[in-house]
Amino acid sequence: MLFVVAVVGLVAWRVDWNKVGTALHPPHPWTLTFAVAANFASVVFKGIAWKAVVDALPELRRRRTRLHQVVSPLFVGFLFNTLLAARVGELVKVLLLRKRLNKAGTPVRGTTLVGTVVVENVVSTIVWVLFVVAIGLFLPLPRYAWIASLALGAVCVGVVVAALLTRGRRAHGPARAGSGIGARASRLGRRVWDAIETAHHGLRGPRTAAMVAGASLMTWVCQVGGIWLTLRAFGLGHVGWGGAGLLLVTVTLAQAFPVLPGNLVMFQAAATLPLTTSYGVGAADAIAFSIGLQFTEVVVGVAFGFLFLLFEGASFGDLRREASGGLGADAPATAPAEPA
Repeated sequence: MLFVVAVVGLVAWRVDWNKVGTALHPPHPWTLTFAVAANFASVVFKGIAWKAVVDALPELRRRRTRLHQVVSPLFVGFLFNTLLAARVGELVKVLLLRKRLNKAGTPVRGTTLVGTVVVENVVSTIVWVLFVVAIGLFLPLPRYAWIASLALGAVCVGVVVAALLTRGRRAHGPARAGSGIGARASRLGRRVWDAIETAHHGLRGPRTAAMVAGASLMTWVCQVGGIWLTLRAFGLGHVGWGGAGLLLVTVTLAQAFPVLPGNLVMFQAAATLPLTTSYGVGAADAIAFSIGLQFTEVVVGVAFGFLFLLFEGASFGDLRREASGGLGADAPATAPAEPA
């Protein structure tokens, strides 16, 4: 982190910002429209993957969710992740989906939905690693991209194996008694892990596993397509698909550790450094590209996120306060069935 900040500071000191301003007028601006469309499609495919995990829960086997019930909270969560730090949007989308399911007469515990989010992200990460490996077999990728991808993939595979091999609550010892912080944290961790185990067991069905993996793959295909289109828009088409694949690695790793709202600075560093060090792109052009690439993602997160927020009939402030308070009472409250 400190190393990246130091490098960014050095670049900010040495770069000619007048050239950056000039570079911010890409030669093919309309191509950015297609990049935004690709990023929008990637979020929809992520919603399809999450929906498949949620529908595999025991509570929803008889009455599955509709796609809009999952995609709408996902876009709102993306909005919160764009505007706020610490990935608050992950909890916001759980809160919204829980409310929707309650209204539909299929209540699900908040921690159970948190488990589905973890499972979807784990499977998506494994697919991402396989996608990066496939890119690396045909196009050159630096050693650090291989190391980071394989290490992250190994951790995710370990989580999946542990969840599939354990026997749920019966495999655990008695919950830690007491009302202290440690005891409460232990009980919460136990509930979340039980929820992760439950959600993972749904992956034993070939149809569910194929749906989650296939939708996750399309998510990453759309994202790398959006990066490639943005490179073309800024006249950096010579970087090619190999560069787009490398940027997918570095940007994804940077977004996994959000520090500032919108992951500012870290995002620019993750998009700029590979271009300047591996492809010889000038600093001004690389920085302009990083701003344009983040713009294509912010448009999806903010513009579409606010539209879906209006569709949900909720306010940004209320959801932020609810997210700050956690899941609240975890027991699902029943509600009248949603009218058809």
